[in-house]
Amino acid sequence: MNEETDNKNNTIDRRLFVNGIVSLFGGVMFLSFGTVIQLYNYFFGSKLSKKEKVNYLKTNIERMQSQANQSRLALERVENDYILVSSYADLSSTTGVYFIDYDMRPALAFLGDNGLPNLLSAKCTHLGCTVGNEVNDGTILCPCHISYFNVQTGIPNPGSPAKLPLPKLNWVIKDKQNKIIAARGADGKIVGTTDKALLQDTNVYIAKA
Repeated sequence: MNEETDNKNNTIDRRLFVNGIVSLFGGVMFLSFGTVIQLYNYFFGSKLSKKEKVNYLKTNIERMQSQANQSRLALERVENDYILVSSYADLSSTTGVYFIDYDMRPALAFLGDNGLPNLLSAKCTHLGCTVGNEVNDGTILCPCHISYFNVQTGIPNPGSPAKLPLPKLNWVIKDKQNKIIAARGADGKIVGTTDKALLQDTNVYIAKA
């Protein structure tokens, strides 16, 4: 009886082994066939039309140009302690000038109530969206989740999703001789002239911390 049982078990084991080999071979053949099809399509398959090729290459060029521009901006910020933001005369108390800060994040430059530059991060402290540059009732708006920030202080309004203020950024004002005549330091203190008549023909720069 034991011998008969062993023979049956051996037969079942061999059958399972053969079925496994056949399944494995079939899987390998299926994968190989898929690889062959991919290679065939790559070399001999359907071709892009002229218009599709042009659009594809244009997209690649735009992507590479964008990456190159980002690299140039990053290099400029590594090499320089000051980056031009705007002329003083072009600053407005109602519409901010966008620029890129030293951390490669969006920022805004306004004319403050004191007649001096007011530079704020434009990266919302809620989830990082870019804050709008139009001032309404003394505030600027992050449109993603409706957070209002005081344009002078960067502090969010009560009830806004954002709880932290937009960081203020350091700046310097240079005259035509490239001499610094006013600056806001890391401590928030402003040094130099505040005479608007002297500031009219100057440029505003973001300053490295």
